[in-house]
Amino acid sequence: MELSKKFELQKCKRKIIYQIKHEDVPIRLDPNLDEAIKYLLWYVPNINSEQAKKEDLLTNLEYDDYVFEELMAAMKLRDVDVLFTDAIKNSIVDDFREGICLNDQKIVMTLADGETKTMSLLRHIRNAIAHGNFNVVEGLLVGFDIKRLAENKVENRGIFKIYPEGLLRALRKIHFDFSSQEFISDAFRRAGYKVEPYQEEYQRSHRFDLYAKKNNNRFALEIRNYEYGQKLSKKEISNMIKDFRGAVKGLIPVLIINSTYLTDEDKDRLLNEDVIILDIKNIKKMQRGRDMVEEILRDNINFKQTF
Repeated sequence: MELSKKFELQKCKRKIIYQIKHEDVPIRLDPNLDEAIKYLLWYVPNINSEQAKKEDLLTNLEYDDYVFEELMAAMKLRDVDVLFTDAIKNSIVDDFREGICLNDQKIVMTLADGETKTMSLLRHIRNAIAHGNFNVVEGLLVGFDIKRLAENKVENRGIFKIYPEGLLRALRKIHFDFSSQEFISDAFRRAGYKVEPYQEEYQRSHRFDLYAKKNNNRFALEIRNYEYGQKLSKKEISNMIKDFRGAVKGLIPVLIINSTYLTDEDKDRLLNEDVIILDIKNIKKMQRGRDMVEEILRDNINFKQTF
């Protein structure tokens, strides 16, 4: 699954005419949509809800396309079904207002500054449902996220026509699979590692995030997420090195971080402490089964042997 710019309008011989206003009040929801709405209103990470948790992976632009493409697969969306744009053209709005085709799904969304595609998708669907600007038509969830302007004008910010069961699959994936630790653990397991929470003296420890083992090598994994574009301070790097030095003897430290957070000087300091640095490109390769840790270890050994 890959996100491209090949979006296509609906195509069918006869569109189904519908209305947003619910005929039966309250609207009758199938179990999939009922559960999906509960996730959207209360449990989606990073929203303003007492029930919501914070999850940096979903707001991190470095991981944006990977996470969203996973959701596209869960929802069975094709690249021609998805459009992110600065403004939604009237021709697209008219296409959906005139009626809907039942043979495909579509989402058209605007992005706020610094917003990931995943959070945009969740925001627009949540807004449309919270404001009642949706309906279920022949099993398809159809909705519009709009902003009301002066003189009875509206600005369309999101349009969607999706299957509730696909939305529920995506929301479950977000809730259960897309924490940073789950994402990293899955990548290491696909590359042949045994992965567990980090422990000291048989008890869960917060010194590091994860413990990994493969063959005779053991690793302490530290996952760091920050605001996009931020640089780590020298003090943070020093504290990180101190923690790595205090690790159990024989553990190889692995720092999983976006390389943009590190200066060249920081990278040299960490490498001098034999810290393996992995960024999103490495993790994506490990998701495909390639052992980047082993490759980096081998390269480091060869580099040292030349001096």
